[in-house]
Amino acid sequence: MNSVSTQLQELSNDLVRFTIAKKPGSLVEFDVHASKKLVEDARAQAIKAVAKEVTLPGFRKGRAPDSIIAKNYPKEIDRKWQECIAEKAFRSCEPLAKTPRLNRETKASFSMKSHSKEEAHLTLTYEVEPEIPSVDPAKCTLKEVARPEVNAAKVQETIRQVLFFFAHWTPVEDRGAEEGDFVVLDVDITETTPHVSLFKDTRFEVKNTYMAKWMKDLVLGKKVGDSAEGISCPDDDVKPEEKEAFKPQKTKITVKAIHLAKLPELTETFLKNLGVNSEEELQASIEKLLTKQADDHVKEAHREQVNAFLLTTYPFDLPATLIEKETQFRLRQLSQDVNFQEYWKNLDNEGRKNTINSIYQQSEKAVRMFYLCRKILADAQISVSPKDLPAPASTPLEVLMDPNQMLDYHQKPEIKHAEALSRLVLEKAEDFIITNAVKGSLNNPLA
Repeated sequence: MNSVSTQLQELSNDLVRFTIAKKPGSLVEFDVHASKKLVEDARAQAIKAVAKEVTLPGFRKGRAPDSIIAKNYPKEIDRKWQECIAEKAFRSCEPLAKTPRLNRETKASFSMKSHSKEEAHLTLTYEVEPEIPSVDPAKCTLKEVARPEVNAAKVQETIRQVLFFFAHWTPVEDRGAEEGDFVVLDVDITETTPHVSLFKDTRFEVKNTYMAKWMKDLVLGKKVGDSAEGISCPDDDVKPEEKEAFKPQKTKITVKAIHLAKLPELTETFLKNLGVNSEEELQASIEKLLTKQADDHVKEAHREQVNAFLLTTYPFDLPATLIEKETQFRLRQLSQDVNFQEYWKNLDNEGRKNTINSIYQQSEKAVRMFYLCRKILADAQISVSPKDLPAPASTPLEVLMDPNQMLDYHQKPEIKHAEALSRLVLEKAEDFIITNAVKGSLNNPLA
């Protein structure tokens, strides 16, 4: 953000006289004139600091007279003198300015305009907490979101998918893939250099219901280790808007494995292992979980709309160090992922630069959203505490139907807890906006 600098009133005490200007990037700048006493004290401090670091013939370290140190090390003393002037000036200015630093680690940078034994003129610049605008939920218009249907057929299909977690897999090695087989594929987009991995070691069921027709046509008859190239395209029965948005791409499919699957029977013992007592209870539990997923789908789609509204409508300056810190954190997290390591290894310098830039942009949005949501909660007097965190999955079915429950098992508990609280701040603020926003429709041009 490129904010216009604003000049504030002049402040002073016995040591400094200065003005304050707010700068882009959540920065504050002091234009400081330091007094004779301050520069004299700073010079004395600088000479003592240099004396502790140097040795002169005939004197023990740190014991040489100031006049001799000053004569022999003028450049070192001048450099340290400027630093001491800046440090003392900042300590004198900050309490008067009442513009606290972003955090305790925040340092003020300085630019020395002039300095002598009589006075000094310099600028001091440092990061402060960003100024967050207040959000008006009534300015947000939400487009209606189609809710996924939950019916008997969906329940039965979900039960079938759950059973695949416990299937017995028999490898097929003496023939090509057939209708009803399960194939493990690598799918790469070959239009770019290097190629982009779309799927890696991913299992597909060779049926029209579960595999795009163009993929199925390429796979049928192929044996383990075979590859085939083709053009991705939408199926005939997809919605017109999906067809229009689809971008055909050159692809290469490699068959890594072919399996037959034998699903377990719904015995009493098996059902109890899933946390239910009967098939009827299994169906009821699945229907309940699917209903929650459908509700969550609508809520998440609305939250995405809220995010776009907030980021577009309420711009403000952010301290660069916050974005850099978030970027570094995300890079560290990604560097632990095997797939990302492989992806990174295959990138050229330009690709790596673009990837880091993309992560930086994502980090900026994340930091911006966190500040906005924290402001929303504060203005609405909505509290957030660990007791508000959602309860973890309590049954095997809940875990199986929410793979996120099994992610990040290797992550440190304190990091997981902090991330969960940060996510809760976002969700509570987003949900507050959703509750108080203007509700549009699927065809509302304003939504």
